Amino acid sequence: MNVDQTAIKFNQVSLITLTVVAYLVQLPWLVGFVALVLALGTINPRMALFQQFYRHVLVPRGLLKPSLVPDDPVPHRFAQGMGATFLTLSTITLYAGLSIIGWMLAAIVVVLAAVNLISGFCAGCFMYYQLVRLGLVRERGAQASDGGSTHG
Repeated sequence: MNVDQTAIKFNQVSLITLTVVAYLVQLPWLVGFVALVLALGTINPRMALFQQFYRHVLVPRGLLKPSLVPDDPVPHRFAQGMGATFLTLSTITLYAGLSIIGWMLAAIVVVLAAVNLISGFCAGCFMYYQLVRLGLVRERGAQASDGGSTHG
């Protein structure tokens, strides 16, 4: 199975940008929106808003070009789900008045997405493979029909 690395990078840039904007203008609902986008994309790649914008707007206009590489999309979706989880917890703590904790949780997602964007190291993918190795998660292999899950 192939994974579109450009789609992954666009997803990372989108979540980084929106989360940083959310922090700068203090919009916890925007963090929640990004969490929802990531969660829906994890559940069903066809509902991945950032990826759909990339595929249906940016690629047809020639603004970005797919870069398909042989890879399993499952670890990438796992990583995206972890990002969604952290951003959901961030949103909950922000609305609970625990701003420092909430923005720290959001910052973790931003930093890890930036590390992946810059270096190609996916911490969520690494965690997935470690959980598989420990027998805590059953490896499912390339189940996605979308050919390029994105993560955060």
